[in-house]
Amino acid sequence: MPKEYVYKTAKNFDWMQYGEDVSVQKKIANAFVKRFDMFRKQGRGLYIYSDTKGSGKTMLACCIVNEVLKEFDIPVKFISMPEYIELVKDKSEGAKAKIKSVLEAVLLIVDDIGATTEDKEWISNAIFRLVNRRHENLLPTIYTSNVPIEKLKTDDRIVSRIYEDSVPVIMPEVSIRRKKADKYRSEFLRQILEEKEPAASGQALPDSDK
Repeated sequence: MPKEYVYKTAKNFDWMQYGEDVSVQKKIANAFVKRFDMFRKQGRGLYIYSDTKGSGKTMLACCIVNEVLKEFDIPVKFISMPEYIELVKDKSEGAKAKIKSVLEAVLLIVDDIGATTEDKEWISNAIFRLVNRRHENLLPTIYTSNVPIEKLKTDDRIVSRIYEDSVPVIMPEVSIRRKKADKYRSEFLRQILEEKEPAASGQALPDSDK
């Protein structure tokens, strides 16, 4: 998974940052962790969706998985859909081994499904192979997406299996990434405007309206 999320757990995910009622989403996320055995037996995962980029979908998926890993010593993999497509293109033995580990991971995060817009048969076949393998072997998958399941632009077989195997988690349309950027920008501006000016070799801009 992305390095920034490797050590993130439930305590790092601030549900209050959305400024609205997210009790249902929180309950589903907690249920997946606390009742993972049940999800695993049924091969059932999550579909974390929000149309807004930067709404915390990927971080939430990683936090959930890291909580599961506290209780279960299982193989876990993370892959973005564009990265998976690139692996399929690569015919090397190393790529084949990586694909095998993704297909067979006990728990998998597929990040940004729906990001691939190319309408090519080989891409649909590759995605179907992934989704169907996990469906047939009851391997839970956590998907994140900017697209609702029913609007995924892909093979109907893929949509059907994801729909059957996933509990939807519809996230608020709030860009947490932008809120954090605004906060850090404000803090940075406050610091540079409040701090005493250090001695510098160059001259400051003149205080002039001209």
